[in-house]
Amino acid sequence: MADISRGEIQDLLGKFAANDPKYREALMKDPKGTMEKQLNTTLPSGMKVKAVEETADTLYVVVPFVPKAGAELSDSALEMVAGGFLDHNCNKAQGGINTHVEIKLV
Repeated sequence: MADISRGEIQDLLGKFAANDPKYREALMKDPKGTMEKQLNTTLPSGMKVKAVEETADTLYVVVPFVPKAGAELSDSALEMVAGGFLDHNCNKAQGGINTHVEIKLV
């Protein structure tokens, strides 16, 4: 898989889901398979992918996994989080890359 962060994957899938009802339905029904097709890759067999549909009155926060002190990541886990440095200026990014979110609570 190309050097792409989890945040960028989230943005990509979210953009497609927001603009294409059939894609959204597929992502909700089979998130892992849809994600693998979209990214042209195969995720490890033990990797679970869950899709959660937001509602107007609920805000979801994804709390990242942090291994216990001294624990080592498996090779497949390292592969999933490894990536190169992306020379991005967030102010020029179109569509954002999960770096700045403004929330207006009514």
